[in-house]
Amino acid sequence: MYRRAPCKSCVVAILPLTESAVDEVAERLGFAERPAPTAEGLAQVYSAWCRQVPFDNLRKLVALHFDLPQIPGIEPADFFAAWQLTGAGATCWGSNNALHALLVGLGFDAQLTAASMFDVDKNHGTTIVTIDGQRLIVDTALHGDVPAPMIAGETTVVSYFGYETTVRSDENGWLFDHPTPDPAFRIPCRILGDLTLETTVAANEKTRGWSPFNTGIMAGINDDAGVWMLKDNGLARFDADGLATRDLTDTEVDEFLVEVVGHSPQLVAEVRAVLDVQAGKVDLD
Repeated sequence: MYRRAPCKSCVVAILPLTESAVDEVAERLGFAERPAPTAEGLAQVYSAWCRQVPFDNLRKLVALHFDLPQIPGIEPADFFAAWQLTGAGATCWGSNNALHALLVGLGFDAQLTAASMFDVDKNHGTTIVTIDGQRLIVDTALHGDVPAPMIAGETTVVSYFGYETTVRSDENGWLFDHPTPDPAFRIPCRILGDLTLETTVAANEKTRGWSPFNTGIMAGINDDAGVWMLKDNGLARFDADGLATRDLTDTEVDEFLVEVVGHSPQLVAEVRAVLDVQAGKVDLD
């Protein structure tokens, strides 16, 4: 199995993964041996991540409902334990922490990085990997399947079945953007700088006050033929036939989460119960 000492210059996300945990996660992602910390290895890891680890808010919805002391998934070890048990991922702070910790454990020069969706304030965490002097964005929220290179003076575009991520530099630094189910609307995101442990935790907890992921189910995952995006009861699909959208019933949403995304029936049932209580569909008296 390929091994290299973890990157000494990397700011480790919260707590580093143990060697055995790195091996376990790599095996769960489908690697018989550790991928090498090369451009090819990064492409393999990011693609495997996008197709097997969802970007979702299921555990967060439960945590907020019961006012748990910490939004789960911020620690990589907790994130991966929950993923292996329930199929759950997390939103940007937790999932990028986990991907970053895995990449560092595999020997990549990876940096957890603050960013700003809609270019307003520090509201997003992402991961940038440097290989032979080339920086590449591997973002868990975008689930773009292909690392996106940052090349000064150029606009780069990477595409996975029409799901296009663009990266460009301007007078204020770097911007990347990605599509939404609305073909006329793309979400811009500005790179701000390195993240510290304290900033990551604080930013994650700050979302208790407001976040687009605090109400309703959200999940995104890829497969060998395209990209799935679910928000509330709206499902979008990017594939070789283009973009298609449709509305699902609550039952269809739950079936999609189990059968396509890979969530455990127990977790999905817990989330549905929470949402039904919040919607007044359940009489607790």
